[in-house]
Amino acid sequence: MSISWLAAPCGLYCGECLGFQRGTCQGCRSGVGECLRYRKICGIYECCINDRRLDFCHQCHEFPCKKFNEFFETLEWYNEVVKSLKRMKKIGLERWLKSEEARVNSLKDCAAQKGIVHCSQCKDRPCPKLKREPLTPA
Repeated sequence: MSISWLAAPCGLYCGECLGFQRGTCQGCRSGVGECLRYRKICGIYECCINDRRLDFCHQCHEFPCKKFNEFFETLEWYNEVVKSLKRMKKIGLERWLKSEEARVNSLKDCAAQKGIVHCSQCKDRPCPKLKREPLTPA
């Protein structure tokens, strides 16, 4: 069974993050590690979890709202999280988590083949597998 707290309310998969992979964070829902600093600046987490009492932004009638435009500074990030949330809604959380875990395992394998620990250390970024900057702690 996949770890459900790695599914961020905004559609990111926290298991991809360098903080999670190096053991300094357990995902934004966990409240453990680097995510505590990140959640202070994340208006999406505050709105979805604390204000609206939802699990994911796709459950909101305003999705995708202006907070996505404000927080995800590039079109690549914005498109990815919106697509991710729509996919999660369509296939369900467990299937989404399993697919994200497989995607991240593929990224880890690629990094290992290049002799690095995480995509953030890759000289070839953004690569065709990621198409954006790697997920790292704030």
